[in-house]
Amino acid sequence: MQREIEVGVQFFGRFYGETLLGVMGLQHVKDTTLIRHAYVRPDHQRQGVSGALLEHLLDLADTQDILVGTWSDAILAIRFYEKLEFQQVMSDEKNRLLRAYWDVPERQIGVSVVLRKVMEKKRYS
Repeated sequence: MQREIEVGVQFFGRFYGETLLGVMGLQHVKDTTLIRHAYVRPDHQRQGVSGALLEHLLDLADTQDILVGTWSDAILAIRFYEKLEFQQVMSDEKNRLLRAYWDVPERQIGVSVVLRKVMEKKRYS
């Protein structure tokens, strides 16, 4: 976790009292915002924890392009992001994005997916 913080991942948690229910990270890389390390306690999954964390992170994003990477067999995670209008990118684009924005081993690229959400431009008053 310390290494992730050192490369710019900001972690945010969702609590119930003093109990940490879930955590999710945000990282700005080049012209893109990455959603990183999303975890929810098993006994609190499907209770809105991930949605609340993701909504907060999307509010903090300072780019239009938002990317999230996950394992290709993490079907529930993929469905979660797709319900929130993230779209899975094609294989060639996924490989390019993983190499450009993440520091992952080559073998992990083959078993990962990348989902993208393009946000509307924020309007500042």
